[in-house]
Amino acid sequence: MKSLKLLYYIPEFIVFYLAELVKANFYIAYIILSPKMKTQPGFIEFPLKIKSSAGLLLFSNLVSMTPGSLSVEICEDKKTLLIHALLISDHQKTMEEIESIQKRILRITN
Repeated sequence: MKSLKLLYYIPEFIVFYLAELVKANFYIAYIILSPKMKTQPGFIEFPLKIKSSAGLLLFSNLVSMTPGSLSVEICEDKKTLLIHALLISDHQKTMEEIESIQKRILRITN
């Protein structure tokens, strides 16, 4: 049964992530090419629900590959991930976007 779920969740995750990647690339290009370049960089401490090492590796790499964000550090207790984001003006929206990636990784790795 788990392998049947993975047959659905893995392609669904790939499509989701590629769509998010394209959207983020266009948004970052828009910001960079705009005359005033309104960025609000800062750090976010993101609470982790992922416990497996493979899941944490995948999550931190995918966050770093998304334009405008970079995984900085996973705390020693593996409960938080420090993320540097180019735009943190809407903190709640940023947290929700990162959470959606984490939720999908949890479905694949757990």
